[in-house]
Amino acid sequence: MKIAIVLTDHSFLRTKSMGIFNISMGLARGLMYHPAVKELHILCNNECGDTFKDCPPHVKLHLLDKPVPRRFGRVWWDQFGMSSYIRKISPDWLVLPKGVPPYFPFIGKTRLACYVHDVCWEYYETKPAAVRNKAFPRHELLYFKTLSLRALKITDLILTHSKFNESRILAHEPSATVARIGIGFEPPLSAPENATNRKDILTYASTFHHKRMDLVIQHISAWINQRPDKEQIRVHLVGSLPDSFKLPQENWIHHPRLPFPELCQLMRQQCRMTVYISDYESFGMPPVESFLNGVPCIASDFPSFHENIPEAYIFPKEDTAAFIAKANEVYDGKIPFECPDYPTWAEVTDRCVRALAAHS
Repeated sequence: MKIAIVLTDHSFLRTKSMGIFNISMGLARGLMYHPAVKELHILCNNECGDTFKDCPPHVKLHLLDKPVPRRFGRVWWDQFGMSSYIRKISPDWLVLPKGVPPYFPFIGKTRLACYVHDVCWEYYETKPAAVRNKAFPRHELLYFKTLSLRALKITDLILTHSKFNESRILAHEPSATVARIGIGFEPPLSAPENATNRKDILTYASTFHHKRMDLVIQHISAWINQRPDKEQIRVHLVGSLPDSFKLPQENWIHHPRLPFPELCQLMRQQCRMTVYISDYESFGMPPVESFLNGVPCIASDFPSFHENIPEAYIFPKEDTAAFIAKANEVYDGKIPFECPDYPTWAEVTDRCVRALAAHS
């Protein structure tokens, strides 16, 4: 099988989703070593090209000097530049890990597989303009919604990772051919030592409305205030803060977006649990990453979370009293910790290749 995968529009510096970046890199590395892939072409840029500098002989790199620029540069690449490259390579399959194809993909006999991560625009369409426009400029939301809907119609095979996301894809395009291959992860690390010496908790900040910063502040503040050991607990808030946001108390510590190894180190060395609250998640990687680092995560009730973390760690999103009860239970170690059995990238890549072969 001859496959091309496109990573040119990924950037370490300005990507909005490190989750999609990690998925793309994991799938690319998995395809490099799958025995059924006889020739792999990777379209990449100078920010991720070094990752593939020691490739096996059957892997061909096509290096752009820099990531595809935003706005009109992105439109040009999506609609014309990428198709031109693919016609020259003429692979059996073109895999787009960001799931954004040309509106009319002139790619010859090459078949198209899009890894569609979500249809999150459906959430923002229901919100007032003031909320919607803070998340996405109107033209950007329209562009990605239009391309997303078009992708569901023209793609030969849609790859995705959760039952929830598969159901939302099929709700918008019932005739779509979907393969649910999951997301790969490294095997679990050894459990952190000295759990009782780790007093802090970790949660996430975001400028996007669906991440529900209001409930993050409300629930965690109420929980800390009822703790007899509240003076010893700090809250690590990781991510981008909304404009004019003020930390609620001195024991809240803000960290800008951290490199993943630093985030893992912070969790493993200082935190006894993590908290994740969201209105919409097609998968929910932060809770999984927390469990893989040996730190339990309590998460708000949402369909995709039920697929990926134990039921004992899920609470009703709007209910502060339920959050306090769950947080006390987890923080005090009353739920025995057990990391779920998550698939590796080798397993996920094999599912991907089998799906491509089945639809060739």
